[in-house]
Amino acid sequence: MSSRFTSSSIERYNDFSRLNPAIVGWHVHVKVLRRFHTDDYISKGGLGLLLVDDKGNQIEALICSLLTSHYSTFIEEDEFYTIMNFRVVENSGFTKLTRSDFKIMFYDGTIVKEASSFSQDDYIVATPFGAIFNGYHDTSYLITLIGRVVESSDLTNVTDEPSVIGGYRYSFTIEDQENKTLKCCAYGGVAIECHDRFRNVIGTDVTCVLRWWKVYQLLDGWRHVRIYSHPPYSNILVQSDADNVEHS
Repeated sequence: MSSRFTSSSIERYNDFSRLNPAIVGWHVHVKVLRRFHTDDYISKGGLGLLLVDDKGNQIEALICSLLTSHYSTFIEEDEFYTIMNFRVVENSGFTKLTRSDFKIMFYDGTIVKEASSFSQDDYIVATPFGAIFNGYHDTSYLITLIGRVVESSDLTNVTDEPSVIGGYRYSFTIEDQENKTLKCCAYGGVAIECHDRFRNVIGTDVTCVLRWWKVYQLLDGWRHVRIYSHPPYSNILVQSDADNVEHS
């Protein structure tokens, strides 16, 4: 395998907005926002990455299962890298992590190098509740929401075995600054995380950020939508974790 992990000295990079499948030889400078195992049909059993460049553009990267053991040893969340020699493919599927038209695909010639950090605002752009109620949001894209927790349920497991992480469910309702509310449900490990984080916050006024969650439209219309966690992408920030959040 020709990939190597070294410090970076090259300073000319391509923005994600310029990537397309018709050209090869791209060289990008990225921060890893999210790392997860994927069941994508292209890279089933592989590793997925959510990357951001210094312009704030985001793109998903996929690493097939045969290469996962190599790259997983050094690619970490919140770290910076340069990436060369990769394929650019269409961002297709029923659920999309980013609004980019494309994804990045690693192959055995992809070179990843440790890199210096770049200056880029770390705020999270949240989708307004109104955009969801009015039907303006394309449900194929995962979204970020910010709201105050106004109601929550007990943590439950739909199986008879507490050790089955995938069986956990946790429901709660969040409210925005205009007093609009959305009902949310977390599954598996995210359910446990939500329950524990809400419980451990001092005081009763809990503000949270739901990152990369899925909007589902029920039969009775947009005013009765539900927000669900969507493995393996979703996570949650609570109160002080959410200091750098802006609404789009």
